[in-house]
Amino acid sequence: MWTLYKKYDLWSIYEGLEKVMDYYIDGNEKGSLYWDHYSDQINEMGVIAGEMYEEMQEIRYRLDYKYNLPCKKIEFCDEDDARDHTAISWWNTAACMLHDTDMVALIDNEDPNFYGDYEQEKEKRIKSLERLTKRQQMILYTEVVGFIARYTDLMAAFETITAVIRELEYHQSFVKTKESIVAPKEAYL
Repeated sequence: MWTLYKKYDLWSIYEGLEKVMDYYIDGNEKGSLYWDHYSDQINEMGVIAGEMYEEMQEIRYRLDYKYNLPCKKIEFCDEDDARDHTAISWWNTAACMLHDTDMVALIDNEDPNFYGDYEQEKEKRIKSLERLTKRQQMILYTEVVGFIARYTDLMAAFETITAVIRELEYHQSFVKTKESIVAPKEAYL
């Protein structure tokens, strides 16, 4: 289930969107009868996740090239293009402003070898945001925080539907036999 602290760094959001997109294909491992009932909603969420995945690519491009944000290089990042580091770094910096962001996960996804103080790193990022112009700040907040808000809505809906399927499956409200589906004397619906 969704926890109090969420992973809003760029790579965690990509992983979350991929999870939603793949669930329609891989989600019914147990052959659940209940999964079929929700398959239309699951498919629709997969389509939305795919569109959001593409939108994230566009946001990364705009953060790199369109908004004239200062270049930020991530020392430990494997990617060659420094501009690509800028998008990742500014995304994660804007995400750290959200109250319930898991800073440990955010920084560890950037640098698994980080041994500093996480709160001090958060303060450093906030200071870098303060050095941006008001226009740059507004653009960054609108792009990143707006996207994260829509992402949390999608993930909440996805987690709710998958939890309902798991709960119904757990209680075994209906049993599938060779001939038909048998309803129990007491159904947990």
